[in-house]
Amino acid sequence: MNLSNREIQLRRNCQLYVYVLNSLDKEIPEKLQECADSEEYDSLIDCVKELSEELKNFDSDTFERIVNNKQSIEAQQLSQWWEMYQIYIPVN
Repeated sequence: MNLSNREIQLRRNCQLYVYVLNSLDKEIPEKLQECADSEEYDSLIDCVKELSEELKNFDSDTFERIVNNKQSIEAQQLSQWWEMYQIYIPVN
C-alpha cells in the first residue's frame, strides 16, 4: 500500500519525536515507536503537538545540542520541521 503525503508526514513526525526523546534520554511510548517504525497505516499517530511542546520547552543549550547539531541528519531534519512549523503555526 502506498502512503499518502499526510501519512508520510505523520510517520516522519513520529521519527523526529523519537529522535528528540532519545536525545533527552526519555522513555519512548510504544505507540510512538510503532508509528516511527511501522509500515502499517493503523499505527500512525499525530504527535505534532507533543513534539512542538518539547521543542518550545528547550533551553538554549538543549536546543543547540538537539536541533542545531550540524553533525546529525535527524537534527537537520528537525530544524527544517521546526522552521516550517513556526511559519504555519506561529510560536509565541
